[in-house]
Amino acid sequence: MAAYYPESDSWQLIKEIARLSRIIKELETGPRIKTIAHSRRAVFFDRDGTVIESVHRPGFAGGTKEVTAPFTRDELKFIPGMTRLMERLTREGFLRIMITNQPDVAHGYLTERVWSQIHSKVVDYLKFDGVYMCRHRGQDNCPRKKPLPGMPFDASDNLGIDLPRSYMVGDTDADMQAGKAAGCRVILIDNFYNKGVEADHRVLNIMEAVDIIINGSGQA
Repeated sequence: MAAYYPESDSWQLIKEIARLSRIIKELETGPRIKTIAHSRRAVFFDRDGTVIESVHRPGFAGGTKEVTAPFTRDELKFIPGMTRLMERLTREGFLRIMITNQPDVAHGYLTERVWSQIHSKVVDYLKFDGVYMCRHRGQDNCPRKKPLPGMPFDASDNLGIDLPRSYMVGDTDADMQAGKAAGCRVILIDNFYNKGVEADHRVLNIMEAVDIIINGSGQA
């Protein structure tokens, strides 16, 4: 059963920004008319802490971050069973889309070469149907950076995805807010750093998330 949470001022602001960004896009390209072409279901996955393991770095960046993406190839570790879960979603008719913020090169945490090696291995191994990312820092004010819903909107327009019948799976508040602003159902993977984050479902691991998606798909 979906949980209900009162909307905060920040959440109201994100929804308003999402609405305005959608209006601007429609003024530029014409209104998006929902047809049979926008009937595909998808699961949007975050990357770090969702399909690969985050790295615990106590005191990193002056204590402002406790977990990060992998910064070396040796730190890259996939969540166990991910390839089987991706295949299972494909059999059930879901597109598998990566939606990820990747600002670490811009912050100077690792080189472009090492980042590209890590990211390419993730994409090649898990064989996503689409990959959308924002590589800007927060202060760059990119309209596609989570928690804004620009990346799910782009994927919907490019691939014909029906957002209300789709899911966002991640481990941060930014993931949940981006998914909700796009109209998706949202599933949070529980961890020590996200105890106060609101979601439709909170699960112990990604296997539970996939079970919820598949068991609920017959009701969509």
